[in-house]
Amino acid sequence: EMAAIADCRADLKQTVFPIFYNVDPSHVRQQNGVYESAFVLHTNKFKDDPHKVNGWKRAMTCFAGSAGWDIRNT
Repeated sequence: EMAAIADCRADLKQTVFPIFYNVDPSHVRQQNGVYESAFVLHTNKFKDDPHKVNGWKRAMTCFAGSAGWDIRNT
């Protein structure tokens, strides 16, 4: 769904407020740690459709790179 939301954001100029709970934003943005492991599993699972996983990766990078607040800094 994140890939579809990213498409709506780009195509329809919709405003999106991503919320990442209890994670380090840099882990999401750089897709390391548990995110890296998860994407390796998904890449293997969807090896016949690599564009699907690449769309998810792009969406995660896009949303994690958005300006926002890290609640740990409040």
